[in-house]
Amino acid sequence: MYKFSIEEIAEITGGKLFSRNKEEKITTGFSIDSRTIKSGQFFIAIKGDNYDGHDFVSRAVQKNASGVIVDHADGELLRQNQASVIVVKDATKAMCDIASAIRKGSKIPFICVTGTNGKTTVKNILADILSVKYRVLKSPASYNNVIGLSLTLFRLVDDFDIAVIELGTNAPGEISTLSGIAAPNAAVITNIGCGHLNGLSDKRGVFNEKRKLLDFLPVGGKAFLNKDDVLLGSVRSKKISVSFFGTDEQSDEVIEKIREKNDGYEFYLSGKKYYLPVAGAHNVYNASAAILAAESFGIGYDLACGALLGTRLPKMRLEKMVFGNCNFINDSYNANPDSFECALRFLKSVSSKKKGVVAGGMSELGIRSGFFHREVGKSIAKKNIDFLVVVGTSAREIALAAEGAGMDPGKIICAEDAENAGKIVNEMSDADTTVLVKGSRVSKMEEVIKCYTTFYTN
Repeated sequence: MYKFSIEEIAEITGGKLFSRNKEEKITTGFSIDSRTIKSGQFFIAIKGDNYDGHDFVSRAVQKNASGVIVDHADGELLRQNQASVIVVKDATKAMCDIASAIRKGSKIPFICVTGTNGKTTVKNILADILSVKYRVLKSPASYNNVIGLSLTLFRLVDDFDIAVIELGTNAPGEISTLSGIAAPNAAVITNIGCGHLNGLSDKRGVFNEKRKLLDFLPVGGKAFLNKDDVLLGSVRSKKISVSFFGTDEQSDEVIEKIREKNDGYEFYLSGKKYYLPVAGAHNVYNASAAILAAESFGIGYDLACGALLGTRLPKMRLEKMVFGNCNFINDSYNANPDSFECALRFLKSVSSKKKGVVAGGMSELGIRSGFFHREVGKSIAKKNIDFLVVVGTSAREIALAAEGAGMDPGKIICAEDAENAGKIVNEMSDADTTVLVKGSRVSKMEEVIKCYTTFYTN
């Protein structure tokens, strides 16, 4: 367990210290949530879009926080003698500085995962495989920004043998910041797609940002890259060891003979047979990346095969949910043009008498947002979908393009909101209907399914 004196924390953060016990050791960690902070932890008052941690400093002190880190403090806080106070210029940066210090004090290897799609899935599969041999620290849920990374590192204790960390970005420089904190020993980049284009402009911008992760690997560090991705397939390096995986015959590790089996996929990787018990052929790539990364840390074929059998997708990623007449494919966690196409391909592969799509908007696509929504609409029109329900202003472009590409306008409905969409799906569904629900996180498309259950049960 990391241990810092109050003075060490002030030095790490560059803050000014007001303390009653400068030699007190911090043994129970750090927190940014006054609701869940534990006695003896340090409270860091970071600011978000909709909250300011400084509003909850008093509550944290009342819950026996050993100290607080703030970027401003009133006289009352400084006069109290219940907790140490460190005043910094920027509480969020201070949090990152502490996380970085914790990482520097650890000798365990870190594997960092990034890419437009599949980050969380690869992280989870890789952690599951490594867990057969090691005690694994992994990013919870999709904790892939500076706050999530810091919170993950705050959990770094001596009990862990290896870490699997997810890194995300929506603006230039974020991967460098995250990688600088995480100090990766190995890296996985899943793919380069059209995501977060508001900040990254285009696929080349996404690529330039994601590949920054490789700059932070040590000499001889291992990187696992998708050869079938044109941009990733172009990566060359004299500093690190790059291993390409994919169906491309020029890949270092070739994926082949992919076929549906039961509720998953059988495939061969480097001539060895594996079975992945989850939906979506694109997840074969995710599993392959995880297998290869785990193999580089001593996980053999038999152990990897066994661990893979326990694979489950994260919530709201091609999640199958059955209510009444409807078999929902809940892929509502997020959406971009590439992930939408993957989900549509999966829907096409499903055996069902009737198929529908409930589409929300795709956010952060920049000036070409309309174009990308129209491309999704055209794709839907080509896949023999029985009905399309769109929710939200930007999703109307999907509806217009689907109609323009030949889909019967009588099968296309623009819903006012999630409740209206749920009602429409209830009315459109017959026995054995499968409905894909997808949209960006801001759209909260899972609410459509919740609303459907209300109409169905009533």
